[in-house]
Amino acid sequence: MKKLLIVGFLLIGVSAIAYTLYNNKTELEESATLAMKSSEYISVTVEKVSEKEVNRNFEANGVFEPSQELKLMSETSGTIVKINKRKGDYVKKGDVIVQVDDRLIRADYTIAQLNLEQAGKDVKRYENLANTDAITKKQLEDNQKAYNIAEAQFSALQKRLDDTQIKAPISGYINEEYYEMGALVSPGMAIADLINTSQLKLSVHVTENEISKVKLGDQLSIRVNAIKGETFTGKVDFISKKADGSFKYEVIIIMTGSNLDKISPGMFGTAEFQFAQEGKVLQISRKAIAGSLKDPGVYTIQNGKAVYRPIKVNPLTEGSIEVLEGLDSNDEVIVSGLINVKEGTPVKVQ
Repeated sequence: MKKLLIVGFLLIGVSAIAYTLYNNKTELEESATLAMKSSEYISVTVEKVSEKEVNRNFEANGVFEPSQELKLMSETSGTIVKINKRKGDYVKKGDVIVQVDDRLIRADYTIAQLNLEQAGKDVKRYENLANTDAITKKQLEDNQKAYNIAEAQFSALQKRLDDTQIKAPISGYINEEYYEMGALVSPGMAIADLINTSQLKLSVHVTENEISKVKLGDQLSIRVNAIKGETFTGKVDFISKKADGSFKYEVIIIMTGSNLDKISPGMFGTAEFQFAQEGKVLQISRKAIAGSLKDPGVYTIQNGKAVYRPIKVNPLTEGSIEVLEGLDSNDEVIVSGLINVKEGTPVKVQ
């Protein structure tokens, strides 16, 4: 009796296993069939190419800079014996900022001046003698040569004497000083930083798409971040011909108008570039572009299959593209599912 029960239970277990395996096989076959059907096409979404109004205005941020900025260097050596200007002072071009001890150079200068005067007298005397054939031509040439040497020595010492007065090469403010009374200076040593703020400029960087719209002389509205509620004006004075490492182009704007004394170098500003609008243009989503904007293309659908079409575009914003060539209004382009789409791929619009 027990053996019969055991055999019965075994039969029931085997039947249950067989039934489960059969069901699993059926489910696998159905899944395989469904996969085969789904692989027959790629599900995609599309959008129509449409005409939309486009705003070509843009803004660019930058930093205000002085029209001139330089580091004044010493061209002489010696001890500073007099200071005429200090940090923050306004200087005119040619003003003496510091005076370096010039006593030794001035003594050499005086000697060179006397030598030059004497050489000049000697040349005149020898020229008179040469007219009467009292001297040889070589004697006259030697005296003329001696005069030229004396003149060159005098000019060199005159330059060295002038260099002891360290002067401002431009008009502006002393933004930083590197000197003290009694300090020893040498050629190439920094003396002061000078800035000319009489005409401020705003340096901004724009993209390759934006630079094509900017022209020299364009009048712009400028906002200063630190000055609320007031707008200034500027004029485009420079446009770089080559992009920098971030693929942007420099545009320098010279500030014009009034109240510019409120703006200081180093402040942040925003230039508003405004242009005549061109009405409506053909536009598509950036997501529809297959590949890069340097070699753009899109996929359309013909007879249920994807068809690649190269196009020419003009970027408008991060999410919108202007179509210049290759598409017409109401054409439909694929915007999603592109990762699996190739030329001739069967597709189905969701």
